Amino acid sequence: MKLSQAATALLASAIAVSAFTVPSRNSGTTSVASRRFEATSPAFKSGLFMSDGAVMDAETVEEGVEKYEFQAEVGRVMDIIINSLYSNRDVFLRELVSNSADACDKKRFLSITSSADTDGASVGDSPAIQIKADKDAMTVTIEDSGVGMTKSELMNNLGRIAQSGTKKFMEALGEGTADVNLIGQFGVGFYSAYLVADKVEVVTKSMQPDSKQYRWASDASSSYTISEDDTDPIVGSGTRLILHLKDDALEYLETSKLEELLQHYSEFVEFPISVWKEKTEYKKVPDEEANKDLAEGEEPKMKTVPETTEGYEQMNTNKPIWLRSPSEVTEEEYKDFYQSAFRASYDEPMAHTHFSLEGQIECKSILYIPGMLPFELSRDMFDEDSRNIRLYVKRVFINDKFEDIVPRWLKFVRGVVDSQDLPLNVSREILQKSKVLSIINKRLVRKSLDMIQSIANDEDESKYIMFWNNFGKYLKVGVIEDQRNKDDIIPLLRFFSSANEDEYTSLDQYIEGVKEGQKSIYYVTADGKAKAKMSPAAEKVRSRGFEVLYLTEPLDEIMIESVTNYKDFKLVDVSKEGLNLDDEDKEERQKKEEELNASHKSVKEFLEAALAGKVQKVKMTDLLTESPAALVQSAYGMSPTMQRYMKAQNVASGGSDAGAMGSFNQAVLEVNPNHPVVQDLEQMIKAQGEESEEPKNFATLIYDVAALTSGYEIEDSGDFAQRILKMMTSKAVVDIKDAEVEAAIVEEETAVVEEKVSSVEVVDAVTEEELDRWQKFFLHLSEVDSRQYHSLDNYN
Repeated sequence: MKLSQAATALLASAIAVSAFTVPSRNSGTTSVASRRFEATSPAFKSGLFMSDGAVMDAETVEEGVEKYEFQAEVGRVMDIIINSLYSNRDVFLRELVSNSADACDKKRFLSITSSADTDGASVGDSPAIQIKADKDAMTVTIEDSGVGMTKSELMNNLGRIAQSGTKKFMEALGEGTADVNLIGQFGVGFYSAYLVADKVEVVTKSMQPDSKQYRWASDASSSYTISEDDTDPIVGSGTRLILHLKDDALEYLETSKLEELLQHYSEFVEFPISVWKEKTEYKKVPDEEANKDLAEGEEPKMKTVPETTEGYEQMNTNKPIWLRSPSEVTEEEYKDFYQSAFRASYDEPMAHTHFSLEGQIECKSILYIPGMLPFELSRDMFDEDSRNIRLYVKRVFINDKFEDIVPRWLKFVRGVVDSQDLPLNVSREILQKSKVLSIINKRLVRKSLDMIQSIANDEDESKYIMFWNNFGKYLKVGVIEDQRNKDDIIPLLRFFSSANEDEYTSLDQYIEGVKEGQKSIYYVTADGKAKAKMSPAAEKVRSRGFEVLYLTEPLDEIMIESVTNYKDFKLVDVSKEGLNLDDEDKEERQKKEEELNASHKSVKEFLEAALAGKVQKVKMTDLLTESPAALVQSAYGMSPTMQRYMKAQNVASGGSDAGAMGSFNQAVLEVNPNHPVVQDLEQMIKAQGEESEEPKNFATLIYDVAALTSGYEIEDSGDFAQRILKMMTSKAVVDIKDAEVEAAIVEEETAVVEEKVSSVEVVDAVTEEELDRWQKFFLHLSEVDSRQYHSLDNYN
C-alpha cells in the first residue's frame, strides 16, 4: 500500500522522536538501544540524533566489529558543520586540544574526588597532551592522558551531534564550586576534525576499572564503526585522535604550522601541550684528524658537530597571569607577559591594569598601554589587521577581531579578556551583541581611561608627552565618536599655544592663565605651528594679550566642533568672522567697525569690486596690528585645512576638486586701514583712478598675501607669479631712472666744485698735508650724495 505524502512525513516524524530497539548481542531479549533525542543546543532541536537514540540497527561487518547507521538527517548536519559552521579551518586544532584539555581536567577532578577503586596507574599519571605529525602516513595524532571513554560513551559523545559530554559532566556536578576548568559547550567541536581530515579514528581507554581499549572510526559519511583495539595500548587512560589528512590539508604535517596554531590558540591551556619535532643541537667533540700528531700534554683540539634528535617539546610555557591575584604578580612578570603574548620584545609598556568583574558576569582582564606605537598602526591608525584585545574562554583563545569589545579609539590598547560568560556562537568565532558585552565594554573603557589619567598625573611629565605623541590622535577620535566618555577625554587633550610654542598645554592649564574677565578659550587652526603663529587671525587676539591655542592637525578641527564649551569657558575660533574679544563691548566693537567702513568707503568698495568672486565681502578692522589684511570664514564656513581635506575626499571618491565647495566657503577679507600697504592703495586709487591696472593688481596682491598667511592656497599660481614679476619689473624701472637722475646731479656738482677750485689762487708754499686733504675731499665727494654739498664752505 502506498502512503500519501502527509502520511510519509508523519511516519518520518514519528521515527525521529521514537525509541528504537535492537537485538542484544548477549541475549535473545530486546534491549532499549536508544532514547528520545533532545538536542543540547536550540539550533539542533529538529531531531538531529546520534547515539543510542539514533541507532536503527547494528550490523556485524567482521568479527568483533559492529556497524551503526546515522539517521538520514545527520548527513546534512555533518555537511553543515564541516563546510559552513567554521570560517577558518585552522580552528580544528583549537577545538580538539580543548576537548583533550577537558578530558585531562575531568580526570584530575575525578582522581581527587572519587572514592572508587580506580586504576592506580591512571590516577598517578600527570595529565598531558601530545601531538605528532607523520608525513609518511599523512596523519596528525593528538593524544591526551585524560579520562578516556567507554564504549557507551563513545556512542553517546561521538555518535550524537550537539551532545556535549563536558556539559553533562558539569550538570552532574550540580551547583557546587568544583575546581574544574572545562571548555566544551556545544558538542560540535570534535567534528571540526573533518575540516582537514577525510577520516578520523579515535582510540580510547576509560579510567574506570577493567576498561577495554576501543577504536571509533568514521569518514564523515552516514555511519561509524566501533571495535575493540589492542594495537599500541594506551597506558593508564586517555584518548588518541588520528586524523587522516585531506590532500589540500598537508600543510598541517609541518611541525612549524602546528606550533604556530598552538601558540595562537592554546598557549595558556593549563595542561602541558607537546609537539613531536626534530631538533638539531651543536656539540663540541675532539677533532680526531687534527689530534693525530698531538704532542703529549698538549690540549686536544675540538670541533663542533650537529646532533639531530627527535622528541616532544612543550609549547605552552607561558602562564596566564590574569588568573592570579594582582598582588601576587610582579612588575617584571607583567612586562614579560606583555612582550611574549603580544610579540613585542623591544617594547616596554607604559602602564597596565589588572582587574576582575564579579556579579552579573565574571571576567578577568589585563590591559596595557604600549610604550611605542605598534608598527601596524603606524601605517593605518585603524588597521583591520591589528589585534589589540585577545578574548579567551577558560584560557583558550577565541578571537582578537571583535569590534565591539572596545571602541576603535582605544585601538592602541593591548590586553586579554577571559570570561565564560561571553555570548559566543556555536563555532566560538563570533561574539554576539548582548548586555554582557556592553558591561565588559564599559569596564574596559573605564580602566583604559584610568591608565591614561595615571600617566598624565605622573610627576615625570615626559611620560605623558611620549604618550601624547604616540596616541594623542586616538583621544581626539574618542572626543568625536564616544559621547558617553567625551567629558573624561577632553581634559587629557594637549595643544601648543602662543604662550609656549615648544611645550604642550591642556585646557585646564590654559584656564589657569586667563586674563581677568576672560570668558573664552581662543584657538586657531593651521597646518603646523609656524603657520599658526604667522596667522593674521591669531594676531588679532595675541595683540590684546590673550593666549591662543594652536590646532595644527586636520583631525583637530573636526574634534573641536564637539567641544563647544569647557567648564565655564566657550571655545572660540579666532579665524571666524565677527570675533568679539572679552575685553570690549560687543556694541562698541560693531560701532567702531561701522565708522572704519564709512571713513574708508572708497578702498572698501574698490576691493569688493576688484575681488568679486573671490571674497564674500570686505570689511575694515582695527584688530590687525602687523598684517595689512586677513581672510576669515563666516560662522559656519570651513577653514582652509578642512577645505583641502574635503577636496581630497572628493577626488578620492571620483569627483572633481575644482569648485567643490562652491561659493559657500568664500571667505571675508578683513583689512587693516592703518597699514602702509593699504594706505598706498588708497593713494594709488586717488591718483590713477579705479579703472587703472596698477591698483587692481595691487589689490589682488593684498588678497594673495592674506590668503597665504591665513592658510589658503593660491588658486592660480601662474597668475600670482606674473603679478609679482610685474611689480618687480616696475620697481626696477623706477630704480634705474632714479639712479640716472642721481648720477647727473653728481656730475653737475663735481663740475662746479672743480671750477671753484681752479679759480683759487695757488700759493707757492703748499704743504703736503694740505694737498693730501684736498685729495681726500675729491675722493669723498665721488662716494657720497653730492646733493648734500652746495659749496666749499660745507667742507671743513
